[in-house]
Amino acid sequence: MNKLAPQGLKKKKRGMKVPYLGRISLFWCDDCNVPLLDDNHCDICKKKGHKLPVSPPGDIRPAFADDYITLWKCVDKQYGEGVGETLLPTSKIVLISRIGGLDRTEEVIVDGKILGILQFNILLNDFEFLPKLEGGILIYKIQEALTLSPKKHINLNNDGIPFVLNGKSILVPGVESFSEDINKGDHCLIIAKDNQSGKSQCIAIGLARDSSSNFHEMFKNKYGELAKNKTYIKQPPIIEIKHIEIDINQKKYNSDDDFEQINKSILISLKNAYKANYQYLQRRIKKSLKFIRKTIADIKKPVAVAYSGGKDSLGVLLLVWKVLGPNFKIFFADTGLELPEVLDNVQQIAKDLKMESNLIIESANDIFWKLIESFGPPGRDYRFCCHSLKAQNIMKIINTIYDGEKVLVFLGARQYESLNRMRSKLVYVNSFIPLQIAATPIKSWNALTLWLYILFEPVKDFESENLLEVSITPLYYEGHERLGCYLCPASNLSNFKLLKTSHPKLYERWFSFLDTYAQKHNLPKEWVQYGLWRFKQYTPQWKNFADSLNLSIDYNSPDSSAPLSLNIAKGFSQNIDADFSIKGKFSHTLKIDDFLRFLPALTNDFHWDEFNGIIEINSKFKNIPYALKIFIDGSFNLNSKEKEFDFYKLTELLTGTVSRSLYCNSCKTCINVCTQNAIRLEMGKILIDNDKCINCYDCITHCPFFQLAKKALKT
Repeated sequence: MNKLAPQGLKKKKRGMKVPYLGRISLFWCDDCNVPLLDDNHCDICKKKGHKLPVSPPGDIRPAFADDYITLWKCVDKQYGEGVGETLLPTSKIVLISRIGGLDRTEEVIVDGKILGILQFNILLNDFEFLPKLEGGILIYKIQEALTLSPKKHINLNNDGIPFVLNGKSILVPGVESFSEDINKGDHCLIIAKDNQSGKSQCIAIGLARDSSSNFHEMFKNKYGELAKNKTYIKQPPIIEIKHIEIDINQKKYNSDDDFEQINKSILISLKNAYKANYQYLQRRIKKSLKFIRKTIADIKKPVAVAYSGGKDSLGVLLLVWKVLGPNFKIFFADTGLELPEVLDNVQQIAKDLKMESNLIIESANDIFWKLIESFGPPGRDYRFCCHSLKAQNIMKIINTIYDGEKVLVFLGARQYESLNRMRSKLVYVNSFIPLQIAATPIKSWNALTLWLYILFEPVKDFESENLLEVSITPLYYEGHERLGCYLCPASNLSNFKLLKTSHPKLYERWFSFLDTYAQKHNLPKEWVQYGLWRFKQYTPQWKNFADSLNLSIDYNSPDSSAPLSLNIAKGFSQNIDADFSIKGKFSHTLKIDDFLRFLPALTNDFHWDEFNGIIEINSKFKNIPYALKIFIDGSFNLNSKEKEFDFYKLTELLTGTVSRSLYCNSCKTCINVCTQNAIRLEMGKILIDNDKCINCYDCITHCPFFQLAKKALKT
C-alpha cells in the first residue's frame, strides 16, 4: 500500500477563543476558481462548490496589492526566491480571514484552500508565513519546479515516515537529512520519499525545536527532537493538477515599481467573484435598501450618513444614495488624528456624488494632544478619546444644523468587527449622542460582501442615470487594513510599523509622546516597544506575553507632593450591556499599599489584581449597583446600569480616598469621628477594621484633605 495515499487531517489544537460574531459561510467554485458567498451557488457556471472551514470570526476580505507583496516577500524569504509569486499569482483571488492572535494574524485562502497563516511576529517586528499542509505541499512542488536549493526541509527516512503519518514528532532516528537554514521556531517542510514511485512529497509541517547547527549535535548523540509535528496526514489531500501547474515564465512583478499594475490585475480577478455572486449581492442590497426606506418612513427625521473615509461608511453612503440621491447630509467628525488620505477622500467623495454643499465637517483639531497631558495614552479598555473627539463633534454638528432636533444617522457598523457591534440593535440611540438615532443597514454584511459591492456595483447619477466613478481611499491597497485614528489603541503593532513608513512625521509625534511618558513614569522600554500602553488590563494572551518577558510595570508620579487633580472625560458613554459610565484620571499614580489601607472606608467589595495593577470593585452606592476599575496609574472606569446613579458623589468620595492615601499625616480626625471605633493608629499609620466599618463615609468627608479633594474635581 502506498504510504502517502489520502485519509485525513489532524485537528488543530484549540488556541485563543474567538467570539462568534455571525454566520460564517464561505464556499468555493472549483470550476470558476472563485469564492461563493451564497448558499453554494455560482452565477457563472450555475454549479455548486465546496464549503471552506474558515475560522471565526469569519470576516473574509480580498487581498490587495500590499497583501500580495507582503506574502511574496515572506514566502520567498522562508522558502526560496520566486516561490511566493508562483504560489500566489495575481491571476488568482487571494482571500484573507482575520483570526485570533497577539497581533495581525490571518488565514490565507487560495484555490479554495487555506494554504497557511500570515502572522506578524512582534518579537521579530516582521511578518512570517506559517504554511498549513496544503500550502507546504504546493511550496515543495514549486521549489522542485524552480530547481531551488532545499529550504526549511527535514527529510525523513523509511523508519520515520509511519511515525510522522500518525502525528508523532520528528525525532533523530527517523530523519535522513535536513537543510542548513533552519532556525528555532521555523515552520519546516517534512519531506518523505515514496519507495514505489520514487517521488517525494511534503507530508507534514514541523515546528523546529532548535536550529540546524544544533541538529548536528543531536545526530552525533543519535537522540533528540528536531521538530514538533504541527500538521500531518495519513494520506495527502487530493489536489487537482490544474491548481498546481507552475508557469515559471509567468510575469514577475517588481513590487515597488509595479504596484498599480499589481492592483489592476487583482481587481480583474475579483471582478469574476462579483459575477459569480451577483444574485446573492442583489438580494443583500435589496434587503438593506428596504431597511433604509422603512427606517426613514418610521422615524420621520432629517437624514444623514456618518462618513469616515472607510469602506464600511462608503458602502452605507452609496446605499442611502440609491434611496435618496443627494437629498441628505454627510457628517464627518474629524478627530484631528486622521490620515491625510482620509481627509482627501472625504472631500473627493462629496465631489464624486455632487454633494459638496451637503458635507458637514466638524474638527476636534488638537484636543486629543491636550487631553493626553492629563489622561495619558488611551487604551483598548480606556477610550476616553472616542467620547471627547468623535461623539462630541457629532453633537456639535446636530446642534448647529438642526438646533437640537433629533436626526436619523446611518452608520457603517458591521457585526463581524466586534462583540460590541454584534450585540447592538439595528436602530438605537447612544446615550452619549442622544440627538442621533443610529441605524445600521449593513450590520450583517461581511467584508467580502462589502468590498464586492463598493468595487463593482454601478453607481448611477440620480438624475441623468450616467455612471459615476466613486473614490475609495487608496490606503486600503497599501496595507492599511483599518482606517480611523492613526494612533488608536485598537491598532496592531503591524499597523504602527506601516505608519512609520507611510507617515513618518505622524508616527514620530505619537511615539515621542509615548517615550517621554514612559520615562516620566519609570516604565520599561518594552511598554512602548510591544504596545503595552494599549492596555490598562491585559487580556490573557498579553498577560502571558508580559509574564514571559518578566516585565514589571510600576508607575511613578512625576511629583507626588504636588496637589491632586482629577480629569473626567465629558459626558457618559453607553456600552453593549447598556451600562452608563464615566472615565477619569488622577494626576498622581496610586500609592497602592496606602490606598488599599483607606479603601475599606469606601467599600469592602474590592479585589486587588497585583499583576495587572488593577483594583476591581463591584458594590452598591445608595442601593444602586456599580462597577469600578481603578488602575495603578491613577485612571479609572466607573459603570452603572442606572442613569440615576450618583456618579458625582461617588467620584467625590473616591477622590477623597485617593487624597487620604497620598497626604495623610495621622492627625486622628478620622479616629475621632468614627462612631464604630473601626479606625486606629498603629506604628504611625491609620488602619481600618473591615469588620467594624459600616461605610458611613464620615471619616472620608471629615478628613481635612477632603475639602481639597473636592477642588480636584474638574470636568
